[in-house]
Amino acid sequence: MRIALGAFFVFSGAHKVVNAERHAAFVATLRASGISYIGIMQWFVPSVEFFGGLGVAFGFLTPLAALGLVTICLVALWTNAPRVVAGYRPIDFADRLDDWLYLPEVMYVLILVYFITAGAGPVSLDQLLKLWIAK
Repeated sequence: MRIALGAFFVFSGAHKVVNAERHAAFVATLRASGISYIGIMQWFVPSVEFFGGLGVAFGFLTPLAALGLVTICLVALWTNAPRVVAGYRPIDFADRLDDWLYLPEVMYVLILVYFITAGAGPVSLDQLLKLWIAK
């Protein structure tokens, strides 16, 4: 789970930096979401995704890496998700709740909170660091 989620963020962040079409779509999303300092954020957010994804995937400083990714997901949920959910045209409260739970960012946040609280596990660079420090 840790490797798959980390890889997702690595690839997502990398594409937002190196692919002109993906970068332009990301910048348009930032503008539509009312994000300030687009000149900085268009590079900062994908960098956090990339390096945070590496940290989660390899289990290196996992709680810190996961916290950075949670922050990005929460901002996305706060700024962009209401527009996305409205586009689903929910018919009642239960449908609206279902639409919110359908968003991948919600699941990413839940998984990342697990990594913040539980750490990377026994097969990780964090574990190797603990063993090395204990010697």
